[in-house]
Amino acid sequence: MPRRLAMTVLATVLGGSAAAQTPPPAPPASGLAIARCTWASLPATTRAALVASGPSIEDIGKAVAGMNPTLMQLAQSQCPSPATQEIDAASKEAWAGTVMTNWAEGELSARYAVGPAALARAWSHVPPAARRQIAAGFDKPPEAVRGDIASFAAELRLTAPVALDLLSAWAIAQLKLAELN
Repeated sequence: MPRRLAMTVLATVLGGSAAAQTPPPAPPASGLAIARCTWASLPATTRAALVASGPSIEDIGKAVAGMNPTLMQLAQSQCPSPATQEIDAASKEAWAGTVMTNWAEGELSARYAVGPAALARAWSHVPPAARRQIAAGFDKPPEAVRGDIASFAAELRLTAPVALDLLSAWAIAQLKLAELN
């Protein structure tokens, strides 16, 4: 009898122990995670076409609007679905920021030899007050924010109006993504 009792106790302890070790369910994917997954799930040729669409906001806007909806649906099917309406709304905002970031980085790299590492380094030197001023230009066209990014642009030795507009779009996208993170 003691042996049977010992086996029962052991089974109970091991069963309880295994149950206690089961990790809790993962939290739902954030809007930013969904947007980044969607970008990564697009075919490389589609991402390259978006990045190389041209130097203006209108260019990237036309490229996104002209995307094959089936490719977008296929990319989205490879990623977690938004668990709530809030996450769905955030994923749409994060998608815009993700596209803008990749597009601006690609254009700045191709046209002005300014890569993501240089952007990140210069961005780290932009003080919080200047970032708030740039963020205030979120609903303005990039050229309206040129003055707000002057020190950022100077560090990167960018002076051409197109370069400043790309830099503005990149900076605004970073602020939006940071807000969503």
